[in-house]
Amino acid sequence: MARRPRRRKLGRFLAIAFVMAFFVGVIGAILTDTREPELPRAPRTQTRVEPQTQQSVIPKQVETSPRAENEAMPEQTPPVPTLPPRSLDPIETPRKTLPPPPKQRVAQPKGITILQLGDSHTAADFMTGELRRLLQTKFGNGGAGYLSAGRPHIGVRSSAFRVTASDGWSYEALQQSAETSKFWLSGFNAIAKEDGETISFKSETPYNFDRIEIQALRQPKGGKIEIRLDGVFQSEVDLSGDIREPVVVQLLPERKASDRVHEIKITTKGEGTVNLSSVAVYNHQSGLSYSNVGFPGATIDILNKFDDVIFENELRRLNPQIVVLAFGTNEGFNDALDLTRYSQSYERALGKIRRAVPNAIIVMMAPPDGARGPKKQENEKAEKKAATKTAKEEGPCGEWKTPVNLEKVREMQEQIAKRHKLVYWNWASIMPAECGANRWATMTPPLVAKDRVHFTMEGYRQTAAQFMKVLLPVIEQVRQSDNVVSNH
Repeated sequence: MARRPRRRKLGRFLAIAFVMAFFVGVIGAILTDTREPELPRAPRTQTRVEPQTQQSVIPKQVETSPRAENEAMPEQTPPVPTLPPRSLDPIETPRKTLPPPPKQRVAQPKGITILQLGDSHTAADFMTGELRRLLQTKFGNGGAGYLSAGRPHIGVRSSAFRVTASDGWSYEALQQSAETSKFWLSGFNAIAKEDGETISFKSETPYNFDRIEIQALRQPKGGKIEIRLDGVFQSEVDLSGDIREPVVVQLLPERKASDRVHEIKITTKGEGTVNLSSVAVYNHQSGLSYSNVGFPGATIDILNKFDDVIFENELRRLNPQIVVLAFGTNEGFNDALDLTRYSQSYERALGKIRRAVPNAIIVMMAPPDGARGPKKQENEKAEKKAATKTAKEEGPCGEWKTPVNLEKVREMQEQIAKRHKLVYWNWASIMPAECGANRWATMTPPLVAKDRVHFTMEGYRQTAAQFMKVLLPVIEQVRQSDNVVSNH
């Protein structure tokens, strides 16, 4: 009986000791662990500036056609000395001691690169932006692709990034210049001459990249640019030089093969002129990229206006496995269109693409239906008279008339596609056969804009969903091809 109190005391002592040790451990852990929650790290990159070899060319003049889009081009800037084009091919010296391997074939990169060239339907990036979203959901994020620098035109935008630019930037456009050899593939140059001017590309969703490229001009009295990724300083690049020469500023991930970025910000530093053409975000390690390069009011002639050497080198640099051509709306609205000359222009543009990327699959997107609206009435009496016209008097399309050359353009494109064994898709085929643009414009919700030329967001989304059915077999063909010869 005398031993029980001792056992109770011993048990009570052990219980108290255990509780005290527990609280001491918890308090010690709290006091010693003062780290803040780990935040996503901003990308760190290495910067490389590549000057390009210069060659002389003679700028080419081409005929222009009336534009369907009622969008004014930027005012032409004063002419500057012609910029020689670039040669982007690396210089390689073959080893003469060893015979070249027979028919050596090089595998394509793991990622898939699609480039769409077109008019305002492409420039707005509504349709292509939806395609980018859908295809990257299925095949992975291969980067945002190729983007024009700044905001050169109201009809040029990006769905991948929200692009902002300070007021000190001016722009020059290929469509308004005779000096074609100073333009890269974007067709626009952004120019700033004061300190502190900014261009920013920002996305809520991060884009993967294994390389970020900024196309710029090095020149006498050139300025400097500061580059930041997600707010973190990366480098300052001096764009002054003894001669005018195009350069490509490359940002390569420092920590690993690829990284992610939300925002790219470029700021001019000090005095001097800064000339930028494009910013590109690539991830060739995996996934898919869909670049849209569009020119409001353009016809297929815009591709022939590019300097041949620059255009072909730019395509080699992007190295797309699939090239989508989406022209024809502005040609179809030209009542004086010469179909023979149009066919020749299209053939010439195809030749330029084939020389640059001979193994790329070319997909031709024929133009959708469109319509011309009624002319403005001269007075109220005429307006009232027009309002009282019956549907029978106006016809099934009312006052909105489809240009007769639109269908002829589609037929001509289909003939060219068959001749060159291209993939062909008729955009108008998803619209009503008669008065398609007018009927889609009067739907609820409308699928075509009030101008009966462009589409609403929903209209472009539905277009993307239908065109994706055409692209998927082409993408699978690219993915399944083994030992494909690279375009390089």
